[in-house]
Amino acid sequence: MSHPPGNSLQADQRARVSEPGESPEQGILHLIERVRQELDYNDAKGRSAYRLGMHDGLRFAEDALVNLLNRHGHQAEVRGTPMDT
Repeated sequence: MSHPPGNSLQADQRARVSEPGESPEQGILHLIERVRQELDYNDAKGRSAYRLGMHDGLRFAEDALVNLLNRHGHQAEVRGTPMDT
């Protein structure tokens, strides 16, 4: 089973969900990657109604962040997941 991506309150993450990067683009790309780690962890936990709801919320966040970057001329794309099949 996969491990949780981390707790943003842990000292080794300096109270951050993801790294801010050197620019807004880098910060958003880091955040997209963190959302993807959460999606992978969620997939590994099964398909209960709760998990499917969490998955939908995480996919919405990924879609919104990718769309934001694309609309400002940066390259990003939504990643397919095992739940898509």
